Amino acid sequence: MTVTPETLPRHELVGLHARVVESTDPSRVGIEGEVVRETMRTLVLDSDSGVKQVPKRGTTFEFRLTDEAADVAKASGTASQPAGGESQTTGEGAAYVTVDGVALLSRPATRSETGVDSKWR
Repeated sequence: MTVTPETLPRHELVGLHARVVESTDPSRVGIEGEVVRETMRTLVLDSDSGVKQVPKRGTTFEFRLTDEAADVAKASGTASQPAGGESQTTGEGAAYVTVDGVALLSRPATRSETGVDSKWR
């Protein structure tokens, strides 16, 4: 199944580009990179400044979807450009989906098997 904005919380996140857009810890806002590992409570991002472990609770992430997912007609909650306006990939070939980290709080394998409700915005 293709990763779409609607199904993103039910899929494997490793390999996707993610950016912290809101956090209870202001020092985490702006951290971005490829998701290299996911645990029940954290995402590990490989950024230009090294590997960063970010808690899911209290954090809002913006994921960049490319390829087929970006070809899906844009729905509420997706955009063709990131919230901050800067990115390596913008335009028709990418869709940006904002997800509250609380929607991702579970073991990755369990979340993808049981198909939690999509809480993206």
